[in-house]
Amino acid sequence: MMDELDEIERSTWELLQEIRESAVYRTYRQEEERLAADPALRERVKQFRGANFHLHQGGSDVDMQRVYEESASLQKIPQVNAYLEAELALCRLVQKVCRTLTEGIDFDAPEL
Repeated sequence: MMDELDEIERSTWELLQEIRESAVYRTYRQEEERLAADPALRERVKQFRGANFHLHQGGSDVDMQRVYEESASLQKIPQVNAYLEAELALCRLVQKVCRTLTEGIDFDAPEL
């Protein structure tokens, strides 16, 4: 049993390394670093992302309007668009890996 767990852990670390070496992840890190060069903008994006997450967890109409307005404002900044697109691509990659794992082992995960 321990050898089996060791093999799975080794394979997990190999997958992690593959993701870190992928163009998707490298692009994300590059855009993250570009955004970090402007701390005020980075904080604004961080606040927007938090508000957007909160909205999707059952926020109010007031929250929706505020997130919509901030989104429209941020979308005018190419640097922010590049970061958010890179983040979305990375999230989709991670979701695909998770979906492949759960579907591949006949794991009865609930629909989200």
